[in-house]
Amino acid sequence: MGGTADTVTMRPFGAGTAGAKPQAAPAVPGAAAGRIGLRLLKFLLALALIPACVGMTIGIHDHFLAAWPRLNLAVCGPGALLRWFLLGAVGFAVLAILLWRPVMLYVFGHELVHALATWLCLGKVTNLSASTTGGQVTTSKSNTFIRLAPYCVPLYALLVAGAYLALDTWWRPLGAYLPCLAAALGFFYAFHVGFTLWSLRRSQPDLKPDGWLFSLVLIYLGNAAVFVLLVGFLADGHIRGAWLVLRDCAVLGWRHSADIYHNLAAMAQQFVNR
Repeated sequence: MGGTADTVTMRPFGAGTAGAKPQAAPAVPGAAAGRIGLRLLKFLLALALIPACVGMTIGIHDHFLAAWPRLNLAVCGPGALLRWFLLGAVGFAVLAILLWRPVMLYVFGHELVHALATWLCLGKVTNLSASTTGGQVTTSKSNTFIRLAPYCVPLYALLVAGAYLALDTWWRPLGAYLPCLAAALGFFYAFHVGFTLWSLRRSQPDLKPDGWLFSLVLIYLGNAAVFVLLVGFLADGHIRGAWLVLRDCAVLGWRHSADIYHNLAAMAQQFVNR
């Protein structure tokens, strides 16, 4: 299969961005109409998923609002870990605003996640480059998962968590260093969120093939799930807590989403019956 370029050109903060477009493929009869139809379908699906985004947000809010009083009572342990997480996030904000913005580190991680997603989809990566002025990865295939993965996956936070779990399992127990882990996760999660928001303000070619609305909806839901997993891990103090909290938030979110869909359907029926 011929290679297709997935290029993200990024410039220093405050400047515009531009993405290099892949070479146009030969025209195929009906292909343009098919692409337009698919993008229209994705747009309609994105519209349909907006109430789910609202419902999931309310579900996450309700879950942590109910759990917060219990967590705040802890002098040390899960409640304290959440405070260390917030402290790490504030630390990154101060660093990025006052001292140093690690643009190249973000660009490299962004392109590396594109490459990892390509390998997971059994594709090939033939080139990966990153600098303070731009980054590029050339792959044998491209799809929605490959294009949007960097906007949902906090690579450095996952690397920190993976290193901690590996050392804790195969070296020695590291429970005494959980506050350090929480601060590091907060720092790198804020790194991910901050640079993701910054990059989305620019013209990112990754979002164009699927449409901006569809891409943004998936990015929002993906980041919501990652946030719940990280905070769930810290709230419980164990990795199993991440999955339990994700399950509880998903159930609450689904209930709120179902209520929103029901109310919208009732409003539509009243409008039609007038």
